[in-house]
Amino acid sequence: MKSKPADATLVSTSMECGLASEPKAKYTTIAAWSLAVARTLDAAGIDPQPVFEGAGLSLQELESAPESRIAIERMTQFWGDVEKVTQSAAFGLSVGQYAYPMHFRALGFLMMTSDTLAQAFEKLPSYYALISNSAGIKLQRTPQLIGFTITPLDGVEISHMAIDAFFSTLMHYGDLMIGDSCFTHRVDLMRAEPKDPRPWLDSFKAPVSFNRQENCLWMDRGILEKPTFMANPEQAAENEHRVRQYLNMMQALTWQEKTSQAIHAMLVVAEPTAEQIATIYNISERSLSRYLKLEGTNFRYLLGNKRKELAHYYLKNSEISVTQLADKLGYSSLSNFTRAFHVWYGVSPSEYRSSVMVGVK
Repeated sequence: MKSKPADATLVSTSMECGLASEPKAKYTTIAAWSLAVARTLDAAGIDPQPVFEGAGLSLQELESAPESRIAIERMTQFWGDVEKVTQSAAFGLSVGQYAYPMHFRALGFLMMTSDTLAQAFEKLPSYYALISNSAGIKLQRTPQLIGFTITPLDGVEISHMAIDAFFSTLMHYGDLMIGDSCFTHRVDLMRAEPKDPRPWLDSFKAPVSFNRQENCLWMDRGILEKPTFMANPEQAAENEHRVRQYLNMMQALTWQEKTSQAIHAMLVVAEPTAEQIATIYNISERSLSRYLKLEGTNFRYLLGNKRKELAHYYLKNSEISVTQLADKLGYSSLSNFTRAFHVWYGVSPSEYRSSVMVGVK
């Protein structure tokens, strides 16, 4: 089954919303984010309807299907329009308090499978697609801190306001779960430093650094390990099942597309394995291999193809050295990367970079 063109706007994935479950875009985010923005705009005295229409979105359709998906290109355009109409680059910081759990149902279920907020954050990277499949998510740990990190996939544009909104939502949900929103130790943001950083300092109630290499919300481990008000052991297994069920409905793509997306996200952190990909989709590695074989492909081919795609992206759009690129793409040596690259393009990485840069000029 072929997917629809990547420029389509809405990707419905919830059977409960009554819309067709057809994949229409590779990289998407949950529609509930747009509804949280709509409520925030309304609270600020701004009619959200024209903003949605300007971005080619139907507020009424999204309200009836909060678990449906929006193409990331459309959502990024939408955030840009929101910034223009509000004249505030800090608007995303206000969205967290309007991100209702009832609309982020699967994410709420995931939170309720956990006895502590720390456990919830430990689970989230395995369910990154609940938030958006256009970013890589990982946890960084020290004895005192947990760092929740979001890195946009190479070649996929995500609004900085979306990152602000997600971090503010985590803080809001944390407050609901443990009755304490002061668990943030510091915040690193990739966005350029604004002329007035006070909205970020006031929102996070912690030091904020801009122009960083990654977006990371650093949190106090001791506070995160407090028992939550929502912990319910009897419901945990059922909630986990509902999260998995939502993921299965959301990912109405071919196994080749799903595997390729997961590889892209995981390469941000380390070389992925077929076992890790299978775990994301709650199947065995053998089943994943069988599904891919039925579609005429395999994991190693998709991994190599994604490396080829990213090698082109980095050589054309960055000044990263060939040696660093080989390491970033998971090759054990520069010579192995060079051999693979020559098979792909018939020239060395350095020669290829020279040719694409000439083409750009």
